Amino acid sequence: MQSLRNLYLREGLKQTVEAETFDLARLDAELTRFVPAKHLKRLAAAGFRGEVLFPVPYLIEVNPFLLGYYRLLLGFSQKAFYEQGPFSRFKRLEEKGQIAAAVKTGILPLCKSLLQSAVLLLAKINPITLDVVNDLQVLTLGPQLRGSRNVDTGQNAVQVMVDLFARLLTGYSPTMTRRSFEFKNDSGHPLRIHFGGDPDVGVTVQLGAVDRKLVAIEIKGGTDISNIWNRLGEAEKSHQTARKAGYNELWTVTGVDVGASADMHATAIEKSPSTTKFFFLPQIAEIQSPQGALFRQLLGSIMGVKLDP
Repeated sequence: MQSLRNLYLREGLKQTVEAETFDLARLDAELTRFVPAKHLKRLAAAGFRGEVLFPVPYLIEVNPFLLGYYRLLLGFSQKAFYEQGPFSRFKRLEEKGQIAAAVKTGILPLCKSLLQSAVLLLAKINPITLDVVNDLQVLTLGPQLRGSRNVDTGQNAVQVMVDLFARLLTGYSPTMTRRSFEFKNDSGHPLRIHFGGDPDVGVTVQLGAVDRKLVAIEIKGGTDISNIWNRLGEAEKSHQTARKAGYNELWTVTGVDVGASADMHATAIEKSPSTTKFFFLPQIAEIQSPQGALFRQLLGSIMGVKLDP
């Protein structure tokens, strides 16, 4: 969080302007050149300088990280700004603080575009204060951080599954790589459990020249019950893809217990009708629990192995 505050919020701008080598006269000249005087006067009347709201090329050239400051201020998420618009080539400025030679000539048009948005924003702010400016950035930063946390939650849930499989397969001494376990089942057929991608977990068996797909598992590890149905909709899309690829057993593991009540289970089936079995992650991670035992028995019978607790 500290790095985000330094790079994106007003402290980053403050440190840039206060640096000994910073040319304040050049900044003032560019503000005068690119920003209508009436807007600068309004900011001055409120007690702060034009660069708080208006990006000019000199600022971005001195500190490319400041592109993130203005992006947040103007309400653009990273996805909207870099993936859904014409600005993808500038992403390295915000992420690495670097301006490649190929994009240097684009800094002026970029700033002009952002300045137009800043003028529209200023027209809607009354009164304008530094706290309002900071709050506008936090409103954009909040969903961005939540999105980051959601990714972390998903990755953590996958790691729980990796650890669970590692425990259950101890007796088979699987060959383990970063993304897969490989071993032979009780009939001597090569089995592979792959983690990551689509599906989150894919279990396959090699039968001669045929790679038979046994189980596809989607993992939705978030614990926010208000968003579980959206996550199940995402799982459904992945399961449909897995079914087309040849999987018939389609399991969904969730961080919310969708079997806690008959109504929740019915809604879960409605949101992901392709799912053949729902499991609650905290319970299957506890392999001695009833649901952990069921997960172990069903998976073992499908793979042709005995999964010891």
